Amino acid sequence: MSQSIATQPTALMPFSYGSHAVRTVIIEGEPWFVLADLCTVLSIESVARVASRLDEGVRSKHTLETAGGRQAMTIVSEAGMYDVVIRSDKAEAIAFRRWITSEVLPSIRKTGSYAVNPPSGAELMALAVIEAQRTIAAGQARVAELEEQAAEDEPKVAYVDTFVADGDLRLMRNVAKSLGVSESQLRAELVNHGWIYVESSTRWSDSEQRKLRIFRYSAYAEKRDYFAPVPNHDAPRFKGELMHTLKVTPAGALAIARALKSWGVAA
Repeated sequence: MSQSIATQPTALMPFSYGSHAVRTVIIEGEPWFVLADLCTVLSIESVARVASRLDEGVRSKHTLETAGGRQAMTIVSEAGMYDVVIRSDKAEAIAFRRWITSEVLPSIRKTGSYAVNPPSGAELMALAVIEAQRTIAAGQARVAELEEQAAEDEPKVAYVDTFVADGDLRLMRNVAKSLGVSESQLRAELVNHGWIYVESSTRWSDSEQRKLRIFRYSAYAEKRDYFAPVPNHDAPRFKGELMHTLKVTPAGALAIARALKSWGVAA
């Protein structure tokens, strides 16, 4: 079921694309589009079917004044609008998306409304000052956030630096177990988010009398401080190279724990 955001501060902003009316609801400075209007522009007949295919985070219900009275209508966020347009195979979709991204959204970002005639002169200067103030405030908030995060991480970092030697590497399965996920899930998340990559090959197994598929995991260069490839001299060679086992460094274990939480995988 889609969430309702009707209780948040909103402003209705209608504008026109050709002969079509497209209503936009501004909620806390961000545009949400009436899905029925998007579907009309893109010649999509079933609004309900489109809504059912969208993630809950990009769609919601909002009560609007219409010719038939107040009605609860489905609205979609900017991300949801892109999703609807990208899925459309109509030729109009490309032009419509270009119009929204090049004209409507930039105007909303600067003025909080869609304007056919852009601001100029003293009004434009005032808007520039306001935008600069917002940027400075956002930067100061980000600095405070980073300082708070550093303070929270300080005991953990101190523990690692004091009690854990650099040579204390951990197997991937042990890291996964400590974080409450399976080893296969952990490897998949790290691959999907570009931390590590996997190569595959085959080798003949005398005991099973068949070819077995084998895998070798390696870390990308920017994540090399988090992982260590430990050579396995007893294992068969991998594509003519020495096989290795990818283990996790102490810094990597902390980074993985933090990343899984941000990815919504671990508590």
